[in-house]
Amino acid sequence: MNLQCISILVALAGMCGCARLQRHAAEPGEIKVRLDQTPAAVRQTIERELVGAELEDIARKVRQGKTIYETDLFRNGHKWEVVVGEDGKIISKIQEGRAQEEKSERPESAKSKQSGWRETFPVDKADLAPTGTNLYLPIQPGKVLKLAHGNDRLTVSILLDTKTVDGVTTGVLEEREEKNGQLIEVSRNFFATDRNTGDVYYFGEDVDNYKDGRIISHESAWRAGENGARFGLMIPGRPKMGDKFYQEIAPKVALDRVEVVSVDETVRTPAGTFHHCVHLRETTPLEADVSHKYYAPHVGMIKDDEFELAEKP
Repeated sequence: MNLQCISILVALAGMCGCARLQRHAAEPGEIKVRLDQTPAAVRQTIERELVGAELEDIARKVRQGKTIYETDLFRNGHKWEVVVGEDGKIISKIQEGRAQEEKSERPESAKSKQSGWRETFPVDKADLAPTGTNLYLPIQPGKVLKLAHGNDRLTVSILLDTKTVDGVTTGVLEEREEKNGQLIEVSRNFFATDRNTGDVYYFGEDVDNYKDGRIISHESAWRAGENGARFGLMIPGRPKMGDKFYQEIAPKVALDRVEVVSVDETVRTPAGTFHHCVHLRETTPLEADVSHKYYAPHVGMIKDDEFELAEKP
């Protein structure tokens, strides 16, 4: 290689280095900040976006009179620009090299498409109890919720019973579903609450399916620790929008999974109006159905698809 070629290569390398430095340098009107210097709502959103990614930098700017946080990160070898408002909501997401900007009414939906549902939960079983005070699913014996849809009824009760499943003493939540006055299903669901976090874990269910007053099957029954089944997460102690996790992990039997759509819904039911509710979107890889459930603080489930809370608990 002659000296002239070497000189050209050195010059080009210098230009590339300068360009990279200019890209990282603060632009007029922006201030580079650390993650711990951002507001709590912004920090929580960025931390969720950083799952499986690396942070490059964060720039605080004022756009149209509003403060925003432009965050650059790398995920799977691709650079993303995530713009977050002061309230923690994602304004936009752009992958470098793509012309299309990803926007959504529900900002977490773009993230959800990129990541899967959690299916393993590192918890010490010694910390799990059959009762608990989860804000949205308190497992307290004697608690009863009555939901209805027309002439159909769904009664949810926390029983006095306990059941040992997969080495854990669980509480029992019973659901009784009636259609036009006829009992069609009774399920006894086994839950245990983490004393430290308030997370409620799902260890399985016994199911009796009825027809004409007689039990005809136990379809959908499963228990953690049997036939490859494992416990799932029913609901976290502190749900966050965009969280995705399996509730039931029983291969070929029950694989219900949910995404936290919102943690601040207002829901009106015949029993009254409830604020700051959690909205869960439930799906399963076993079929195409989608279900929507709503949980009210200090109450529990107030809406399960068409079923709505009919009486004040």
